[in-house]
Amino acid sequence: MPRSISRSVNYGRRVYLVRKKNHQKPEEIKMVLEQKSHLFIVILGAVIGSILSIFIAYHLEPNLLEYAVLSVIPFALSYSLRKVYIHTLVHSQE
Repeated sequence: MPRSISRSVNYGRRVYLVRKKNHQKPEEIKMVLEQKSHLFIVILGAVIGSILSIFIAYHLEPNLLEYAVLSVIPFALSYSLRKVYIHTLVHSQE
């Protein structure tokens, strides 16, 4: 999604670059970004979360309940990383 559109304007011999700002509200931008999958960010969060869960599970005693709770970490981390990514895209400036 382009943040601004550039075009050149001739005034005499000089060429000036005029930018039109994107006048969408942050809520509209966030709604559009929520509809996209952001597959790379989700996979990255899942990989980091699974490495973290395996590290924690290695140091625990074998217990089915603890392993079930640890299996939620990759999903939670990928979801939260995606939310942070969307928040960063909405609030970033040029």
